[in-house]
Amino acid sequence: MNREIYEKNMAAMQKRFPGLAQLVEEKRYQIDEEMDIFYEQAVDGSDILRVRKNGRMLCLNGKREPMAVAEREMERWGKLNRQTPIFMTGMGDIVFLRKLLEKTEKTINIMVYEPSVRIFLFLLENVDITEYFENRAVGFIIQGINEKELTSVIKSYVTMANIEFLKNYVNLSYVELFKGEIVAYLKRLEEVTGEIIANQNTAVRYATVDADNLFHNISYLCDGSITTQLCDVIPRDIPAIVVSAGPSLNKNIEELRKAKNRAFIVAVDTAVKPLVKAGIIPDLYVVIDGLKPVEIFDFDEARQIPMMTSVTAAKKVLAQHKGKKIFYFEGEMLAYNIMAMNGIPFGSVSSGGSVACSAFSLVYKLGFSRIILVGQDLALTGNKTHADGTFREKMEEIDTSRCLMVEGNYEEKVPTRGDFKLYLDWFNYYIAGCEGIHVINATEGGAKIQNTEIMTLADAIERECGKEVDMDACFDKLKPVLNEEARKRAVVYLNTVPDMFRGLRKKVKKEKENYKKLQRICRKNSLDKSAYLSILNKIKRTTAEIERHELYGIISSALSVAEYIINSEQFLEEDSVQAEGLEIARKGIMYTELVDQCIGVFIPLAEETVGKLR
Repeated sequence: MNREIYEKNMAAMQKRFPGLAQLVEEKRYQIDEEMDIFYEQAVDGSDILRVRKNGRMLCLNGKREPMAVAEREMERWGKLNRQTPIFMTGMGDIVFLRKLLEKTEKTINIMVYEPSVRIFLFLLENVDITEYFENRAVGFIIQGINEKELTSVIKSYVTMANIEFLKNYVNLSYVELFKGEIVAYLKRLEEVTGEIIANQNTAVRYATVDADNLFHNISYLCDGSITTQLCDVIPRDIPAIVVSAGPSLNKNIEELRKAKNRAFIVAVDTAVKPLVKAGIIPDLYVVIDGLKPVEIFDFDEARQIPMMTSVTAAKKVLAQHKGKKIFYFEGEMLAYNIMAMNGIPFGSVSSGGSVACSAFSLVYKLGFSRIILVGQDLALTGNKTHADGTFREKMEEIDTSRCLMVEGNYEEKVPTRGDFKLYLDWFNYYIAGCEGIHVINATEGGAKIQNTEIMTLADAIERECGKEVDMDACFDKLKPVLNEEARKRAVVYLNTVPDMFRGLRKKVKKEKENYKKLQRICRKNSLDKSAYLSILNKIKRTTAEIERHELYGIISSALSVAEYIINSEQFLEEDSVQAEGLEIARKGIMYTELVDQCIGVFIPLAEETVGKLR
């Protein structure tokens, strides 16, 4: 080992990645990887590594002209976008990594996966690699040291805006030496980038579903109630119980009988079926999912129990529900305007991504000072995702051996999923910010939620549920939020939605013509700068008018694809003002065409729904 080189490399790494440097020091004397590594020079004078493993001797860079090989590979890539994410295999491929650092701009992120701790330590001890740490924030994933960070690093480098530019370089000698590790790494890279694309597609799917649900459901708002009205009919001197559908619900569901009419029992959507099967009718249940399967409510009780919901919840679920519908404000301007024109405040509830978060936020905002959580596992208790009787009579067990582990209520650590962890973080954050409440976690299993008292449900009910209240009588007092005159105003307003879309469509077509004019200006041999600036200002004004329109929110949420098209090319650089203008025009024409197509879909939908409302 060259002590001077090692200390120099470690100092550079400590400055850039102090956490990684500490892990390296801890790991340095624990390596049992058997291989021989040789540091030498290639024919062209480049520093290269040779590795002997399992009787095979391979050069990690090429024997003769590794520099020329690296340059040919980069020439094959062509001009790199300034935000291109680059992934490469093997820090031992010294020449290629140095060429990357030399030939690419510092805005380009580079991540290197090193499958061998031994090779990594050899480099630290024998080769000056300070430029790896000083040139820019190169990301390093070393198998056996920080491989658990692989997914988070990939996600920090790759977005929908730059995924099409991604470059991946795989050193074939590394594949020969570490095939299993390399295959696993490449598979994870493919999985994560696939998830990014899938999430974008899911956003598109939900956006169009939301619009369809909105136009079908908003008529229920005209005849329904809103959450702030519950303050006038539900007493707050009893506790609220939020029943979720975690696996632990099966342990204590029968105890909830004792709480009936002694607490305000609010169930999440998937908990309704097991509750009703146990003979327990919740006072209210919450449905917010735009794609919630109607089958889980396919029984008489679910059609009659009061429901807190949103105008973008699954339209089939709302259509078959015959009981009281209670809405909250979720940001939809049509719903907001109906309340605003009648001078009615429209309350919201916070959403942490799950229906349980919304249910908890509701009871807190209603003013309940004592809240009991049941079935809020936020973990894979018993290796299951949900309680039996939710999606299936008997939920199947899953493999949790590779799951994220978090602190448990009764166990030191419990397995959880990524989405459950997000909800757990939300509860921890939200409860910490609540004032004047006491939260009891009576889940009897699952993940620990901070700032809650852990107690069995039987004990919580015995201590907290002392007063008896006729909850059915309370809900009988709940009336529609709009009186007859207010409802008429709302209907007249909704009847105009198709025409509002047509008016917006005219503005969009005008904007498209502006982009075409910009295109014509920039195609001329000599650029008319005055005309160029004038049309850009006109585009800016028209765009502002479009985006201020009350229906634009519905359209923009359904145009995730268009947003992606625009954003994915925001880093493309042009060599002249004219070329830049042509690119702006091309994207603008494409975007306005998509907006126009979207409006073309929404007009008949609005005509068949809100347009026919009476």
